[in-house]
Amino acid sequence: MMRGGERLRKLVLEEVDRLLPRLIELSDWIGMHPELGSEEYEASKRLSEELERHGFKVERGILNMPTAFRASYSGVGPTPRIAFMAEYDALPEIGHGCGHNIIGAAAIGAGIALRRALDEVSGTIFVYGTPAEEGRGPSAGAKRRMAEAGLFDDLDVAMMIHPTSGITRVNERFLAVTGITVEFEGRAAHAAAFPHLGVNALNAAVLMYMAVHANRQQLRRDANAVIHGIIREGGAASNIIPDRAVLQFGVRSSDDSYIPELVGMVENCARGAAIATGCKVHIDVRPGLKSNVRNEPLERLLYRILSELGEEVEPPELTARRIPMASTDFSDVTHVVPAIHPMISIAPEGVALHTREFAEATMTERGHRAIGIGAKAMALAALELILDPRLLEEVKEAHRRAISESS
Repeated sequence: MMRGGERLRKLVLEEVDRLLPRLIELSDWIGMHPELGSEEYEASKRLSEELERHGFKVERGILNMPTAFRASYSGVGPTPRIAFMAEYDALPEIGHGCGHNIIGAAAIGAGIALRRALDEVSGTIFVYGTPAEEGRGPSAGAKRRMAEAGLFDDLDVAMMIHPTSGITRVNERFLAVTGITVEFEGRAAHAAAFPHLGVNALNAAVLMYMAVHANRQQLRRDANAVIHGIIREGGAASNIIPDRAVLQFGVRSSDDSYIPELVGMVENCARGAAIATGCKVHIDVRPGLKSNVRNEPLERLLYRILSELGEEVEPPELTARRIPMASTDFSDVTHVVPAIHPMISIAPEGVALHTREFAEATMTERGHRAIGIGAKAMALAALELILDPRLLEEVKEAHRRAISESS
């Protein structure tokens, strides 16, 4: 680290410690007042106003997403340009079972702490408020939309942290995913008196569901393919032949090029069920998310920093051998800019994400500690990249090489 780096590092760490009670307060408030995707008005307001109070310029409603924001703060010069990603949407019924309250608090904490160093060195910090990561409402996939709109094109590096159970990891392998909604249209009739006049949309839904299930045996194992779905609607009363049934599916794979084939298989199952039952079918395939691009220099950097902060961290080479199990719109960011997504432990192995138990864990002492660890790790990593141009170039070259190899 260049001359003065240790002093700036100490300054950043002290600033996170000073901020931590307020960050915990914000995280717990968001945790206790969960807002669903595209409706996170209060969480977005509180996080962005906190950034404004610390001198950040905030743009709200970016890309016509009411709960999205971009906050920026420039140092003595404009570059490098480093972004921290905040999330703050909750899950239906469960609340913050994915820990987005922690993500939002840690992101603004990293930004505000790094601001202290930028009063002496060149660089610009961005904190992006990214709604609806869980895929709900008109702002679903906000990071994908931001990436497609070019909002990240001039960044040098992007980061975010995510709470998890088990051991802390510096990165994760994420699956590409596409969502599919299928609606069958039949004809209602009295199920006992006039069944011959009806066309049963629920029968079509059941046939399609089982057809998809029958195809699972043939999925490519090397592509980590997963298809999951539900019958969302299937009738109102047992004595009425359902005239409408709706299913939702998600198809995932670590091989982005395999997704269209999986989508086609689901579409064929829907069309076949419609023909078999005499129903009409409407299929809606939503824009998908990509799998993520690893960056080994960033992984080594975060592994060292998290270890220095006292975290027990899984070696990155072991994490790389894990089977990918989830998806995120942050993956789309990794295709545009070098990026990393550490997973900070807040609960023992076996506590599943997307559960009430995990939501409660975000508001425990361990969850509160993760806010500070995450903010410190991101701010310190950003500081090293700002102070060490050779390291930053190594990170960017690794990203260029990974993108070239994947194309």
